[in-house]
Amino acid sequence: MDFPIRAHSGWGFSTKDIISQARQKLPRRRVDEVATLGGVTKKEMALALGVTERTLYNQQLTDLSVPLSERLILIEKLFRHGLAVFDENRAAFYQWLRTPLAELATPEVGFAAPTTEYTPKPMAEMGTRQGPVDLLPAAQARRERLLADNVAETAPVLYPTPLSLLDTITGCQLVDHVFTRIEAGVFS
Repeated sequence: MDFPIRAHSGWGFSTKDIISQARQKLPRRRVDEVATLGGVTKKEMALALGVTERTLYNQQLTDLSVPLSERLILIEKLFRHGLAVFDENRAAFYQWLRTPLAELATPEVGFAAPTTEYTPKPMAEMGTRQGPVDLLPAAQARRERLLADNVAETAPVLYPTPLSLLDTITGCQLVDHVFTRIEAGVFS
């Protein structure tokens, strides 16, 4: 039996066409399409692309540069992956993009490495067996549980939001890894 040879990109989506598409230089209007797809504002989109809003939106008649096109393609693929994870529930996905996540508090984004010992759960306790979980009630239950534990009375830890990390490739990969964890049923 022959198996197709696939190079693993480290992303939760195919990256085989990114270079060729980026080299063709995308039209500026594509920025608006991707912003609409991800439910982000023009300002948020400009921040994610690493340019000022004025610079980005003064390019009405020109194509984007190759690096900017590549970043836009990655963000578009990331948004599409996220929407697939959230079963095309745009409202839930848009809210999730703006929700601070402890999973994203890594040394790469300026948080110290853990100092306490980690004991993993047994495999039988990981994931879910009852099928897809509705993430909005789960998030609300977590907030209520944290409030009940008086976590709100201590100094708040400001975890990064997925949207705040999209201005770097590493940040995009961290967000994509969270999508992959959600797909696998691993919730933190």
